[in-house]
Amino acid sequence: MDNIFYIDVDNNLKLKLLLNNDKEVFFDLINNNRKYLEEFMPRIIENKSIEDTEKVIEIFLEQLKQNNGFRSGIIYKGKLIGIIGLKYIDWINRKTEIMYWIDKKNVGKGISTKCTDKVLELVFNYYDLNKAILKMSPNNKGSIRIAEKCGFSLEGICREDELLLSGFTDLNIYSILKSDYRGR
Repeated sequence: MDNIFYIDVDNNLKLKLLLNNDKEVFFDLINNNRKYLEEFMPRIIENKSIEDTEKVIEIFLEQLKQNNGFRSGIIYKGKLIGIIGLKYIDWINRKTEIMYWIDKKNVGKGISTKCTDKVLELVFNYYDLNKAILKMSPNNKGSIRIAEKCGFSLEGICREDELLLSGFTDLNIYSILKSDYRGR
């Protein structure tokens, strides 16, 4: 593993900046989880080739370069199993939105919760932001549990806010403030 943007979550779990040489492994991860991911991630269908994946990695790197968030690979026991990061940083209002997804074989092990908690540490202690947001379909029970375990509160529901393959879905909006995080 490269040592660039490499953050320990625990002994078996790390966050790693994805680089161009990760494109094949990242594409394989997407392909192996495509049906699973399409349920809640409408844009996954746009990534159809290694070239598409390479472009996605370039976008992730440019986002980091522009100081507008980051996306990192979730490395579990040395293997790429998912993605987590900040979709953007609203520097004026000092807030961000966290995104993540994980390989279906690793769901239910607490990995996404641990990684979300580590990203919250970065949001509040490194970036010094005031608010982090998570958005998910009300049908995404796993993500709802993660939000609740990490101390997020349900702010509201945006009706028919995202177009999935199955049609429009509402989105639950969860947030956590810096004061909430410090008070946990």
